[in-house]
Amino acid sequence: MASKYETIKQDIIKKIESGEFSAGEKIYSEGDLKKIYSVSNTTVVKALNDLVNEGYLIRRQGEGTFVRKNLKHRKVFFSEQLSLSNDAKKKSVEKTITLNFGQVKDKFIAQQLGDKTGQRSLVKISQIALTNGRPWKIQNRYLFRDKLAKDSLERWVNGASLSEELGLVGHMSSLPMSMEVRTILLREGMEELEPLKLIEKRFGEEESYSLFDIRRLISGKDDVPIEYSRSFIHPDFYQIEIVGE
Repeated sequence: MASKYETIKQDIIKKIESGEFSAGEKIYSEGDLKKIYSVSNTTVVKALNDLVNEGYLIRRQGEGTFVRKNLKHRKVFFSEQLSLSNDAKKKSVEKTITLNFGQVKDKFIAQQLGDKTGQRSLVKISQIALTNGRPWKIQNRYLFRDKLAKDSLERWVNGASLSEELGLVGHMSSLPMSMEVRTILLREGMEELEPLKLIEKRFGEEESYSLFDIRRLISGKDDVPIEYSRSFIHPDFYQIEIVGE
């Protein structure tokens, strides 16, 4: 049986997600919640503070508690379009170059993939996407080495499907995913642009580039993380559309 504290949280979340409490609307006061659930002030404050930390609510001193106005925790329709041609008259020729950076150690990524210690070795593969010879994306993909058979890595570098090498049913794009989209300023010579240097390519003639920085975590049907990726995409070749319900 759920605790009173958890019941309060889940009831408020349901009211937000169902639209009973809309974005920006003031919700129950602490006194209201104490009466409704017959609980102490400590229990109410703990539940509300958790909902603030999780992005559902915002509290204003002397005014009350309100539903956040941003899109966090709202159901949305998300569409992503990649490799947009800059020249409508020129036929787009797509190419992907795959570079194997071998085994690496990265505590943050290992923890994202489920290793609490962050000590397990990772395989890093960089893939560079080009359109008409112009690079527009660097994608760095990471997973634990023991997820792959001994010769899987070589096949993957040579164009094999990672989904097949992992023994997955269907394509990885159909699996559960969490994603963050940020922007980043990278200058020529920075480590993040090393894959481009190896193939003697650049995003452009500038000395620095403002790029989309996209981080994805893909999990299996059992919610066990499979792959973490981080991509740097030139804004000329990427757009997203988000529509809220």
